[in-house]
Amino acid sequence: MADFRDAREEIRGRIGILDLVSEYVTLKRAGKSLKGLCPFHAEKTPSFTVNEVFGTWRCFGCGEHGDIFTFLMKMENLTFAEAIERLAQRCGVQLDQPDSASSRRAGRKEILAGINSLATGYYSAMLKKMPSAVKYLHDRGLADSTIEQFHIGYAPAAWDGLLQYLGKKGIEVNDAIEAGLLIRSERDSFYDRFRNRIVFPILDIQERIIGFGGRAIGDDQPKYLNSPETPLFVKTRSLYGMNLARKAIASADRVLVVEGYMDTITVHQAGFANCVATLGTALTQEHINVLARLTKNVVLTYDADSAGMKAALRGAYMFEQAECDVRIARLPKGEDPDSLIRTGKVAEFATAIDNALPIAGYRIADLLEKHDLSTVVGKTAMLNEAAKVLSEVSSFTDRERYIKELAAYHPNWGTGTAHAEDHIRADVETQIRKRHGDNKPVARPNVKAGRPGALDQALRIVLRVLILGEEGADTVLEALSPEKFSGEVFQKAAEALFGMFREKRGIYLTEILEKSDPETANFLNELAMREGEPPISEKALKDCLAWIENSGISKTRTSEILAPGMKNGAIDPEGWSEGQGESFSEYLRRKGKLKRADE
Repeated sequence: MADFRDAREEIRGRIGILDLVSEYVTLKRAGKSLKGLCPFHAEKTPSFTVNEVFGTWRCFGCGEHGDIFTFLMKMENLTFAEAIERLAQRCGVQLDQPDSASSRRAGRKEILAGINSLATGYYSAMLKKMPSAVKYLHDRGLADSTIEQFHIGYAPAAWDGLLQYLGKKGIEVNDAIEAGLLIRSERDSFYDRFRNRIVFPILDIQERIIGFGGRAIGDDQPKYLNSPETPLFVKTRSLYGMNLARKAIASADRVLVVEGYMDTITVHQAGFANCVATLGTALTQEHINVLARLTKNVVLTYDADSAGMKAALRGAYMFEQAECDVRIARLPKGEDPDSLIRTGKVAEFATAIDNALPIAGYRIADLLEKHDLSTVVGKTAMLNEAAKVLSEVSSFTDRERYIKELAAYHPNWGTGTAHAEDHIRADVETQIRKRHGDNKPVARPNVKAGRPGALDQALRIVLRVLILGEEGADTVLEALSPEKFSGEVFQKAAEALFGMFREKRGIYLTEILEKSDPETANFLNELAMREGEPPISEKALKDCLAWIENSGISKTRTSEILAPGMKNGAIDPEGWSEGQGESFSEYLRRKGKLKRADE
């Protein structure tokens, strides 16, 4: 593997970790650090922290951590060599020895992206030569600026137009086949994949053209044709319009998910830039993971037909499993986002987005339309189905709200609101019992996570003083040595910090993390990234140092010892605070947990 050590430091100096991470995660300032929702596991409360000073990131929920290189590796499923090459290209750093297997794979992707870029230029030029294709786009309501923004082009009806063009540019046929642009026939000849179609280039968030979608202008089938899967293009995790929507999604803290190319383009043109679409495939977990990194608020805006409604519900449940606040927009019957906006009903579309319903509300609204509510039979049938829907609503508050709304449709509404609500509530409870087989949920004990004992707490504090370069660092260096830290991970951390501090009079955390074993690196990163801990005072630091001395680590300078029966690290000093007017040692003596050695 190539030696990237020098280039690695140069890249770190040019690319801030905040610049990279914020392309994938919405971050908000929290003290000295920034926080957001972790992109590597589902969560509702932000536990993902970025420290600009150290150039590191850490999730306190799942434990993942690292720097700009590890972040990109995990986000894009790259090897280290592939990640450093991409970042080097981004910031203009020249790498030596780019001949590893991973380098060749990364280079291969760039070759394919280059071929796709040539094809995009060809399709754009052909569009300008085909007035009927331009008219088709104008008739669909697209402005010239929008056509240019989305790089929309046209593939001529000829079988070998692109084949001839790429050949003149020196592109090998096999490379164009691998890019998904050409097809090999049974007779071992070659022809263009896209013919007589409007072509929609698909870009990733790095603005690389990774594939294409083509819509037939005539009666050719299929109506829409996509590129095949390639080393660049993976349908299950690619989203159309993501390159343009990413920042808008993070800014609005909401994403609109539609079904197709034209829906996406029209919605963007109408001013809703936080819109994306799947690419000829059903919504996948990978799509959801990509979007959940940017926002937890999702509005599904699918076609208002039976197929669209089923797809919306299927996708909504998947987003709900990912702990997203997912809602479904109800468009007028027979409409889709493109048709609604194209006919000048932008305000109606915006209202549908703002009034989008949760899953249960969407299903109940469908039931209200489905049944004849002018008859007792229709009302009863609707309420029976609604009870099944509500039995799946976990929130008691939401369930009660729906029950109150449905009470107006109860046949016995005239006898009183409470009576109607009680009937519906009883039906819902019956459905819940059926779903759970009459088994009562088992109560789980409320077990609080244990906190570190006094010794561990003192050790962590003095290590943080060194990591952060606080005023008491010299005091720690003079009073202790790595040998006085109990536990292997504490001792390794101390050895790394003491050594660097004495050598460089400061701590360069990224360098230490690279040189340390995974367990030590993880521990040091955790200490550095902890929030909400103010600088320690001189008196508190002295108490921590005394506690370390008095905990059986070193008896040569011990003036105080633990009381009989107390084990090292077993004392939790949660009852002591600096503002009580007594030192930590005095507090322990008062509690009978510490005494002088000569007592």
